[in-house]
Amino acid sequence: MFEILLFSGAGILILGMICAYDGSRDVFHPLMFISPMMLFLYFWMPYKLHSSGGLDQFFDQEQLVSVQTLNVLGVLAFVGACLAAGSRLSRTSPRKTLRLSPAANRRLLIGGALVGSVGLACWCVTIVNVGGFVNAFSASYSGGWDDSGYVRDGSLLMLVGVLMAVSALSAGAPKVSSLLLIGLFGLPWLTQALLTARRGPTFAIMTIFLMGWYVNREKRPPLLAVGVLGLCLGWLVLFLVTNRGSIYLGSSFDVKSDVGNIVDKPDTGNEFIYGTGTVLSAERRGHYFWMRRYLAQILVRPIPSAIWPTKYEDFGVPELLHNAGTGEGFGDALGWVGAVGSAPGIIADLFVEVWWLAIPLMALLGWSYGVIWRTSSFRGGGWSSQYVILSALSIYLVMQTMEAVIFRTLLLSIPSWWTWKWAMRAPDALQGTTDVDSLRIILDSRSVEHA
Repeated sequence: MFEILLFSGAGILILGMICAYDGSRDVFHPLMFISPMMLFLYFWMPYKLHSSGGLDQFFDQEQLVSVQTLNVLGVLAFVGACLAAGSRLSRTSPRKTLRLSPAANRRLLIGGALVGSVGLACWCVTIVNVGGFVNAFSASYSGGWDDSGYVRDGSLLMLVGVLMAVSALSAGAPKVSSLLLIGLFGLPWLTQALLTARRGPTFAIMTIFLMGWYVNREKRPPLLAVGVLGLCLGWLVLFLVTNRGSIYLGSSFDVKSDVGNIVDKPDTGNEFIYGTGTVLSAERRGHYFWMRRYLAQILVRPIPSAIWPTKYEDFGVPELLHNAGTGEGFGDALGWVGAVGSAPGIIADLFVEVWWLAIPLMALLGWSYGVIWRTSSFRGGGWSSQYVILSALSIYLVMQTMEAVIFRTLLLSIPSWWTWKWAMRAPDALQGTTDVDSLRIILDSRSVEHA
C-alpha cells in the first residue's frame, strides 16, 4: 500500500505539471518548479529509502501508510487548487512586454540600490565581526555573524537590490548601471551561498537572476532549456549539501560528484524520515500549535531579543528554539530523536500546526501561488517581483517549514512593493507596451493600489 501511495503522489504531481504547461505555456508556472521539489521529497527520497530497507528501522508499514496518505492528500490539494486558481492565462490574456520610462527605471534602480545597500552593509558587518572574509569562510558551513537578528537577516535585502536591477534591465533601464548593481549585490550573496554550501540561498539567487529577467517579458525560455537548467540546479543543490564539510577557503576540496547519498541515507536528519517522525510524534501526543508558531513569526520575532529575551516562552511557543517546534516528543513517542537543525517539509510542518486541517491549508497555499502567478502575468510590474520572491523562497516552503518562509517573505516583499509603487508614480511611467489592453490593465492596477 505504501508503494501505491508513493506512485499515486508522483502521478498527481506529474499530471499537474502537464496540465499547468498545457494550459499556460509558461515554464514559470508555479507547478513547473514546485512539483519537482515535491516529487523529490514525497516520492524519490522515500522510494529510495524504502527500496534499500532504510525506513524499516524507524517505522512500521502502518505508520508509513498513514503519513504517506497525508502527504498524497496534501499534494493533491496543492496541485488542484493551484490549477484552479490559474493555469490557462495565455489563451485569454497573452503576456505582454513591460517597458518603463527612463524616470521610472531610474526610480527602480535608486530604490534597489538603497535597499540593496542596507543588505550589503549588514553583510559586511557580519563579516567584519568574525575577523574578515577569510576567517568567515575558512570553516565549513560558517559565514559571518552578529548578535542582532536584524543585522543577520538584513543581508537578505541584497536579493531585493538584485531583483530590482534585473527587473529594471528587462524593462529598458541602462545596461551599465543595472549590471553594476547586479554585480555589487549579487556577487557577495552568491559567494556566501556557495562557500557555506547553503541550498536555499543558492536556489534563491539563481531563481531571481532567471525569472527576474523574463517575468516582465512576453517571451519565455524554451521548455527543454529550462528543464536542463533545472536539473543542473537541482544537482548543484544536492552537491552542496553532500560536500558541505569540504567546501570552504583553505579546503582541499575533496568533493564527491555522486549526490545519491543525500537521498537514500537513512538517518534522523533525512527530510522524509524526520518529517514522518514529526507527524507521528504530534499525533501520538495530541499536541498541535493551532497557528501560534506562525503568529509568533509576525508578532514576536521582529522584537529584538535584547529587549525581550523570553519572547517565545512568554508567547507560549518555547519549542520554536528547537527545530522550529517540529522536533518535540520524538524520544517518548518514537524511541529516537530527530537530528538538530532538521526540517520536516511543508506538509508535516502544517500538520504540527493544525492537525489534518493541513490539507485545506495546502490548498490555500496552492491557490495563492496560482493567483499571484496569474496576476503577475496579467499586470506585471510589482506583482511580477512579488511572484519572483515567492518562487525564490519556494525551496524553503517545500523542504523546510513555514517558519523559514514567513519572515523572509515579509522582509523581501515589503521593500520590493514600496520600490515599485514609487517607480510607477514617475511621470509617464509606462512606455512601449505591446498592447493597448495590456497598458490599460496595468494602469487600472495602479489606480486600485493608489485607492
